[in-house]
Amino acid sequence: MNAAHMQTRIPATHIPGFSIAPELQFIPINNLPKIVEPPEGFVVIGGGKTGVDAILWLLEQQVDPDRITWIVPRDSWFTDRKNLQPSPKFLKFFLNDQAAQFEALEKADSIDDLFYRLEKAGVLLRIDKNVKPRMHRGATISQLELVQLKRIKNIVRMGHIISLEKSEMILEGGRIAIKPNHIFVDCSANALNHSETVPIFSGNTITLQPVRGGQIVFSAAFIAHVETAYKDEIQKNRLCRVVPLPNHDTDWIKMMAGTMQNQHNWKKEPELTKWLYNNRLDGFSHLLADIPADDEELQAILKRMRNSIKPAMTKLEKFFSELTYSP
Repeated sequence: MNAAHMQTRIPATHIPGFSIAPELQFIPINNLPKIVEPPEGFVVIGGGKTGVDAILWLLEQQVDPDRITWIVPRDSWFTDRKNLQPSPKFLKFFLNDQAAQFEALEKADSIDDLFYRLEKAGVLLRIDKNVKPRMHRGATISQLELVQLKRIKNIVRMGHIISLEKSEMILEGGRIAIKPNHIFVDCSANALNHSETVPIFSGNTITLQPVRGGQIVFSAAFIAHVETAYKDEIQKNRLCRVVPLPNHDTDWIKMMAGTMQNQHNWKKEPELTKWLYNNRLDGFSHLLADIPADDEELQAILKRMRNSIKPAMTKLEKFFSELTYSP
């Protein structure tokens, strides 16, 4: 078993990719609750989910938003959390989200237009509508959290930090003076490294990687089941095609394509369909299968999905082929 391929990192042990002057108060996010004396201000480093969590925690502690500086090398697309809650109460939101994704794909005439439609439909969220996100890692936030994040006005969009000096921050896009008695909160660690994908099954080695976008724990359980239920390595890898971790904004397309391809292959296996229905980590298979025929509202959404899925998959393949990534 190779569980280290994606090189998991946590904030408490992460080594930042920039130099730090010893005079500065530099802490991982974990140490925020240990602060005794309020500083003059906070500088949160990192525009991903950890940075979001740090900002929200500070605001919950009644820190003045004007005392928070947020270093955001790349703005991010976020997912509305209510659309991913695996319970009957939120099933309508989940189905609407899925239908909206298919309809956005079907109607979009370009990749830019696709993201415009995904945002308009509430599938994707961003903090500032005047800034085009260049990152998507599948992070979720709620609408209430988005309102809170918008209270932060001092957002620095000058690329990554090169070094933190005693009197200034040196970033890719310029320099900013550092005020005394500020605490720098490191939220720059990538939880999982975006390593090159390899076959999950190879001889006696199982290399853990995602098989469904945004669902790492489910993926591990699914891989374990396939290992025990199937013998042929080619078949196991066909059922467990790697869905690469997203990083760039357009990786939403890449993640969607991989997830849909796997889902298509799984539906051909009655044994897998049964396993998914009974697996609590899957979340939605049993909810979808058990929708009453007389539930007009949910059946109407399912009809939207059925009407859009084929043209959506055709457009998804087209957009996927258009993508080019810089190294």
